[in-house]
Amino acid sequence: MWAPTRRQLLAGSGAIIASSSLTNVTRAQSASMVPLRVGVVMPASTGLTKVKTSINDLIGDAGRQGSLVAEARIGDEALLDDIRLVLLMASAPSAESSQRAGHRLVATGDIDALVGGVGAGQTDVLGAIAEKAEIPFFNVGSPRDVLRRADCRRFTFHIEASAAMYLDAMVAWGAAQGYRRWFVVHENNADGEDLVRRGVTAVNRHGAGGEVVGAAPAIPLQPFYGPQINAARDADTDAFLVLLSDIDQIAFVAQQESVDFIVPTVLFPHPNTQTRDYMAAFREFTRGITQDYRFALWDTTLEARGAAEFNTRYITRWGDPTDPTAWSSFHAIRILFETVRAIGTTDGPAVVDYLENAGTEFDLLKGPGTSFRPWDHQLRQPLYLVKVDQDAVWDRTTPSSRVAIAEVAGELPDLGEQVVDPVALLDLFGDGPEGPNCSV
Repeated sequence: MWAPTRRQLLAGSGAIIASSSLTNVTRAQSASMVPLRVGVVMPASTGLTKVKTSINDLIGDAGRQGSLVAEARIGDEALLDDIRLVLLMASAPSAESSQRAGHRLVATGDIDALVGGVGAGQTDVLGAIAEKAEIPFFNVGSPRDVLRRADCRRFTFHIEASAAMYLDAMVAWGAAQGYRRWFVVHENNADGEDLVRRGVTAVNRHGAGGEVVGAAPAIPLQPFYGPQINAARDADTDAFLVLLSDIDQIAFVAQQESVDFIVPTVLFPHPNTQTRDYMAAFREFTRGITQDYRFALWDTTLEARGAAEFNTRYITRWGDPTDPTAWSSFHAIRILFETVRAIGTTDGPAVVDYLENAGTEFDLLKGPGTSFRPWDHQLRQPLYLVKVDQDAVWDRTTPSSRVAIAEVAGELPDLGEQVVDPVALLDLFGDGPEGPNCSV
């Protein structure tokens, strides 16, 4: 049976916070409270692994669970500021269902913000809905650069890192390892072409004099990479930059290892590839010769700056490692709450103005400087290097086993303790203000 916390009793609120997805019981609330209603649109586990969209079940579940942790934790804080936080949860495995859910939430839920973007096309449709409704939308699932440039929107803000940020971090780390002759393998489509162009830019900016010695397209989901591997061998490459999909990355590395072309392979970190379950699957089908390190938005083994408490709280509640989408969904709601508390209103344009302000920063357990770039609405933040333990025992039913399969090995860029200008340091990764401006 539910019981009010001591903190709620001391606040004298007499309010009970409940997710609309969990209960239909009407709760009496103080008339003086400001309602903060957030629509959360995520894929949910279907149990049907043959359904194409089921690949997003894990990151969708992490986003939903991170949002529910936010409802409980931030909801208590909100009561002390006379803000009543309410989440309205919607399951949407595809862009089409996400669009229907978004329209429904806006029409009937009287929402003040949207959180989502997990799965192909979902950021596009939810961003369009938020733009029309003039409410903020927080993208927690798509790194596509076009959403931050040519297709940017004033009411969309990106918690998920951009592809440009990931590529800059990947190349900078590779350059530190001595990689100079990069060969790029990418999908034979528009997104693949965008990634390879930005990969070349990353090498020019952060490659320490390195160069792209070749690039080869590959047809998605047709995993034969003999021509690409042979082309790289002929080009005398010393590192692969692999920009294939999460599924095709496993097939590529397995084939590369099978022909004993053992050069380092740096893999693009799609949201799915950052989960512990993906790392276990990858390890199962490859020998781990060419690829020990991965890149991530967040990791469940982080401890500094309050990360240990957050990760422990999440794992204790759900029995799952804190995959990155859990962190991003929780902190999307944290950012929205702190903004409403600071400006005293849920008005969408006022929220946008506050988020774009150069002096607005948030404590997101990642250190100083975490703020939104006004030109592309991308959250400035460090990324993480994660080392996979090729020998750790994997047990899907044991949380400690799932956590132990990998650990944080570095921060990119490293904010350290004595950074004078963290914003400038964080802006080394990602695109600058040239081009379209999302704040207009």
